[in-house]
Amino acid sequence: MSNPVSAVAGPVISLGFGVARLPVGLLAQVTGNGRNPEFGPTLAIDGLEAGVRQVLGSLLGDPELARQGEVKDARVQQRAEAAERDEAADARRDVADQRLEQRRENDRKAREQAREQERAQHEKLEAQKKEREQQAREREQERKKAAQREEQKAQEVADEHAREARKTRVQAETEAVEAERAAAARKAEALGTAEAADAAREQR
Repeated sequence: MSNPVSAVAGPVISLGFGVARLPVGLLAQVTGNGRNPEFGPTLAIDGLEAGVRQVLGSLLGDPELARQGEVKDARVQQRAEAAERDEAADARRDVADQRLEQRRENDRKAREQAREQERAQHEKLEAQKKEREQQAREREQERKKAAQREEQKAQEVADEHAREARKTRVQAETEAVEAERAAAARKAEALGTAEAADAAREQR
């Protein structure tokens, strides 16, 4: 004859834990885990129910109730292991996401550094170009000044030569005039001498 307590233990346990699951179910709905059999509180209450069935089944000598607890406990363990695997997978995904994000950040920094180096190199080249252009302008200005100085010096030499030439020409002209005057004086003196000689001859 079956134990009457054992006969009602199963339904009572189911009813009691059914009532206990109401707030857990509400919490699961609120947190978005309504369809998640691996939700922690759900696993906890299912594990507790499995333990109660096993203990009562053993105390009441009801192997069926104990077997139900064992089956339920095995399923809870499977779900718990699946939850652990999911958590591990999530953790690996988080690590992978963090590493990916870190790589992206490193790549971004590397690109920014490369752009900064390129910008600095461009500015350096532009500065060097401007400096070369300034130096070229300065050299050109110096060359023009040197050419002007040479031209001025050459002009001064040419002017000096012209002055010397004019001086030589004036001196030559003066000497020529003096020579002409001397020649005229000698001619006049000779003519006077000749006229005096003629006059003297006529008086004799």
